[in-house]
Amino acid sequence: MNTASTLLLLGLCIVASALYSGVETGFYSLSRVRVDMEARSGRRRSRLVRWLLRDETGLLITVLIGNNLAVEAATLSGDRLLGALSVPAAAHELVLTLVLCPVLDLLAEAGWDDTDNDGILDKTVDGKQVPFSFEILINSGNQIRKDIALVLQNELSDIRVGCEVRELDWSIFLDRVKRKEYDAMVLGWSTSIVYAPDAFQIWHSSQAKERGSNHIAFENEEVDRILDAYRLEFDPEKRKQLYQRFQEILHGEQPYTFLWKS
Repeated sequence: MNTASTLLLLGLCIVASALYSGVETGFYSLSRVRVDMEARSGRRRSRLVRWLLRDETGLLITVLIGNNLAVEAATLSGDRLLGALSVPAAAHELVLTLVLCPVLDLLAEAGWDDTDNDGILDKTVDGKQVPFSFEILINSGNQIRKDIALVLQNELSDIRVGCEVRELDWSIFLDRVKRKEYDAMVLGWSTSIVYAPDAFQIWHSSQAKERGSNHIAFENEEVDRILDAYRLEFDPEKRKQLYQRFQEILHGEQPYTFLWKS
């Protein structure tokens, strides 16, 4: 490969790294509800994005792997280019560190990267290095929830996200949840199979105050209107339509990561 081709490859790798970093940033800031609404209105790009989001974990893993490959390829191309320019081999690592890494670091500022090589992604926020890590709470005595948390911890380690599992006594766990003092937790809801469902207590914004059951502080004006209207509507078919729209919004917003219904 001649010098011009190597230089072109290096530039393409840097652009690819920038693209992957941008996609990663967009992934975390994207409004699922807006994408869903625009897709329903017929926008081709929104339909494509919605299709990509069918497998969010796979998309994120692809972006992270792609960015790593682009960085590795850029490093190899830079090394080959320095050799073609007759730079002594002993100086390649130093030159690459001084020239290439700052460029890649600037690109990585748009997203997350393992800048300290500790195996956990991090990002500089307000001048401080913030690791991509969090704590997930589970209540003691529930093996299924513990297994869920441990599987999640293991899966997240593959994409360099830190996750600490903390098991608490039920009363302490519930108090932490109601005071909204947690990063994530595993919990389940049970509803009546005799009476019509009423999600007001869990999802209405008024229930996010103090120690209400809307402990994730989910707020959505349309959801509030639906839940209010549902309590005043007695036509079963109209109630069904209201809740279908309500569930569409929840699916788009993903305030919970729903696992299963039993």
